[in-house]
Amino acid sequence: MPNAAKLAKKQEYFDKLIDLCVNTPKALIVGINHVASKQMQDIRMELRGRAIVLMGKNTMIRKALSLGHELHPDAGLDNLRAAMKGNLGFIFATNCELDDIRDVLGKYVLESAAKAGQVSMVNVEIPGGPTGMDPSQTSFFQTLNIATKIVKGQIELISAFQILKDGEKVSASAAVLLNKLNIKPFEYKMEVEMVYQNGGVFAAAVLDISDAVLIGKFMAGINNMAAFSREIGIPTEAGLPHAFGNAFKNVAADRKSVV
Repeated sequence: MPNAAKLAKKQEYFDKLIDLCVNTPKALIVGINHVASKQMQDIRMELRGRAIVLMGKNTMIRKALSLGHELHPDAGLDNLRAAMKGNLGFIFATNCELDDIRDVLGKYVLESAAKAGQVSMVNVEIPGGPTGMDPSQTSFFQTLNIATKIVKGQIELISAFQILKDGEKVSASAAVLLNKLNIKPFEYKMEVEMVYQNGGVFAAAVLDISDAVLIGKFMAGINNMAAFSREIGIPTEAGLPHAFGNAFKNVAADRKSVV
């Protein structure tokens, strides 16, 4: 059974997360798979005074949100709890915009070598041409059926070869060869998974919606409303400019017919 100190620490975490969700309801929900402690530290330091980074075990987060929903049923914490699946954390914007946080996350990217057995997240192609490896290492290429030739004392690829495919496991031979070529194909960083704002949980794609897109959508809705009101003959504020325009056209047409 947990001792009093551990229980107090848990309760402190619960209180902090609930308070931030209720009183700072603007945050990014980020995936932190493969993120190194140094990356995390650098991000915390750069966001200090502008945002609060709060991580925790998934079970702890879900428990805190469940308790928070009981205390604040209108804060939308039940929606947030339902979205918390996997290795996720929060970055609450206290003195900045969400786009500012996302820009900071993009600055701290860690390159990583391929490891046998892990699933590739990208397509990787070794370009054709010299590799810088001596002829004694041709066996690595032969294992992967990569066509090579010896030119000026070094191995040269006859053509480009795709060594990794997105979604497929990295073979041991591919991992060894990429390491020998000093190719680090993977990049790890905090990935923005969702946005939590005013009790709602949205996909990260909403951050890419610009003001121009929103204005365009709004104007399209206004035009549709104006066309609909004109069609059914019910005047609306959106349809008034069109009604006045058509009225002036009719007046002008009548004057021409009189003349």
